[in-house]
Amino acid sequence: MIETATAVTTRQRFDKMDTVALFSVNPGVPVEDALERAADLMLYVESISAADAFPNKATEAAIIQTLSQMAHALLKSTRPAANQEPRKATS
Repeated sequence: MIETATAVTTRQRFDKMDTVALFSVNPGVPVEDALERAADLMLYVESISAADAFPNKATEAAIIQTLSQMAHALLKSTRPAANQEPRKATS
C-alpha cells in the first residue's frame, strides 16, 4: 500500500552574518503552507513599496529586503520537496 506523502520544506538558512545564518526556514512544514506564506510576504513588499510610507528610505529598503529574503528562503525550501517520493505505508 502506498501512502501519499505531503511534500514538506527542508531547512533553508538565510540572513547570514559572516558565515553564520541568523534565521532559517524549519523543515517539515507543508509546502502548500510555505508557499502561501511566501505569497503573503511578497504582498507585504508590494504594499510597502506602493505606499511610499516611510520617510526614511533606508529603513524602507531594509524592510523590503528582509521580507524578500524571507520569501525567497521559503521558496528555496520547497524545491527539493517537489522531488520527494511517496512513502510506503508500513503494515
